[in-house]
Amino acid sequence: MSRASASRRRTGTLGRIRRRLAPVAFHLLVWSLVLVVLVPLIWPVMMTLNEVQIQTLIDRGVVWWLEGVDFGTFVVTLLFTDIPRYLLNSVIVATATGILSAGLAATAAYGYDRFEFPGRRVAIGSLLLFPMVPQTVVAIPLYLLFLDTPLFDTRLGLVIAYVAFTLPFTVWLLIPYFSRIPPWLDEAALVDGATRLGAFVRVFLPVAKPGLAAAFVLAWILSYNEFLFAVMLIDTPAKRTLPVGITYAFADSGVISVVASAPMLLIFGLLWFFFLRGGVKQYDK
Repeated sequence: MSRASASRRRTGTLGRIRRRLAPVAFHLLVWSLVLVVLVPLIWPVMMTLNEVQIQTLIDRGVVWWLEGVDFGTFVVTLLFTDIPRYLLNSVIVATATGILSAGLAATAAYGYDRFEFPGRRVAIGSLLLFPMVPQTVVAIPLYLLFLDTPLFDTRLGLVIAYVAFTLPFTVWLLIPYFSRIPPWLDEAALVDGATRLGAFVRVFLPVAKPGLAAAFVLAWILSYNEFLFAVMLIDTPAKRTLPVGITYAFADSGVISVVASAPMLLIFGLLWFFFLRGGVKQYDK
C-alpha cells in the first residue's frame, strides 16, 4: 500500500509540474516566434537610426546604441525629397485598386458560386490563365491603348490597369470563401421580400467581411508593389508611385524601406479584426 501511495504521489506531483510548465513552454514558443517575425522589421529601423556593426552592437549593448540614435536621415528624407509624394500616390492608387477589385470580385464570385449557367466551370478555370500571362506581354499593348486616351498619365488609368491585373486573383480568392457561406441565408432574405441585390448587400456581404478584407489586402499589396505598369503608364514625375519614384530619388535606402513598410503595417493593423474572424460561422436554421 505504501508503494502504491508513493507512486500516486509521484504521479500527482509530476502532473502538477507539467500543468505549471505547459503554459510557460507555450508562451516561450509563442514569443520566440514573435521575435523571429519582428526582427526583420525592427532591424532596418535600428540601422537607420544608428548604423553600427552587429558585433559592435552585441559588444557595447543597446544603451550605447541608444546614445547614438539620430533622426536626421528621416527628417531629410521626409522633408527634402519627393518620397512622401510618391508614397501618397502609391497609397491612393493601391487603396482605390483594393476597394474596386474587392467589390468587383465579390459580385463575380457571388455569381460563380450561387448561379448555374453554361460554361460556368470553364469561366472559373479561365481565371487561372490570366496570372500565367507575363506582365511584359500585356504592358506594351496596354501602353499603346492608353496612349491615345485621356487615361494615360493619370492615377485613374493606373487604377483601371491595376484592377484588371488583380481581379483574377481576388475572384479566385473569394470563390471558395463564398462557397462556405450557406445559401439559405440569402434565400431567407428573398423569402422575406428582399431583392437579390438587397439580399447580397444586406445579408451576404456582412457575413463575408473577412474574405473581402483578405481580397482588399491582396489587391492592395499587388498594386502597391507593382512597377512595370506604373513606369509605362505614368509620365509626369509628380504622379509617380513609390516603386518608380525611388529609382529617381536620392535618399537613404534604409529610410525608404521603413517608410514604405509603414502603410502596409497600418493596413494590417486596421483590418486585423476581420482576419481574426476569418472563419465562416456555422449558422443554424
